[in-house]
Amino acid sequence: MLIRTIILFLIILFFNQVLKSQFSSDEQIREKFNYEIIQLDEFIDRFNFDNDTKLLKYLAINYPNIAIERKGFLITLFDNFDIDYQEAMIKTFIEFVCDSANPQYLNFYNNSWYAEVSCLIEFNQRIDTGKIILKNQSNDDSSSKWVITGINSVILEIPKSKDSTKILTPVSHGTGFIALNDVFKDGVNSRNYIAEDFTIDQLTYFMTLMYYHKIKLKQINKVRYHFLQIPEWAFTIDYYNRKELNSGWLISELSRMNNSEKDKYKKEVLKINITDQVGNSKQADN
Repeated sequence: MLIRTIILFLIILFFNQVLKSQFSSDEQIREKFNYEIIQLDEFIDRFNFDNDTKLLKYLAINYPNIAIERKGFLITLFDNFDIDYQEAMIKTFIEFVCDSANPQYLNFYNNSWYAEVSCLIEFNQRIDTGKIILKNQSNDDSSSKWVITGINSVILEIPKSKDSTKILTPVSHGTGFIALNDVFKDGVNSRNYIAEDFTIDQLTYFMTLMYYHKIKLKQINKVRYHFLQIPEWAFTIDYYNRKELNSGWLISELSRMNNSEKDKYKKEVLKINITDQVGNSKQADN
């Protein structure tokens, strides 16, 4: 099988403890530095099989007789400690990405990837977990910037009303809706006065609270990346801080996913308003 063959090949590069035992401590540190994917930009370069990546340069110097191909190189981007259950899928993915007629590459300036920042948020003397979703937005001058495109936290959910009898009665129009004065004073029952089919946009609520300095970021716990750039595929990247050479930013999950499923993923998993993507669709195919 392709994956097993590749893994056997990579034993020489990653798991040959006999060879490693011949290195000095400095050499082991140097080796770890070159194998570990420390920066996300480096992950993208390795995925694209860029010859300027530090690992390819290191291998060319230290293993000049070993021919490195992209298919073999891509397997090093997966979390090899949890790879068996996705072996067949990974093989299919690698074959698709390395198709000679239509090879696939990652683009830093493509909108179809997101950063998920897990954090602690404080609002109204309450602290709870939250996930802030960011994307790299391209500007007209060819520059780019990270922008918040979604957020999800229990702390930003509008609580249920305490008194279901507090409503604008069906005869409110008869008094020129004078009862709206009471609505503005009845924050604890605010859900009673909002249409049932209205979806509360946590990002809009968050931006309002942030504008008035009512919400604080207390701590960032973890960062994860979601890549939806490759047609019919999606994968997540997590950081693995461990002593083994297979460490750093690695693919933790891989899924088959068509465009409609990706839209559902954005809406349900990343909590992104899909209409946010329309204005930036010209970047999606770059």
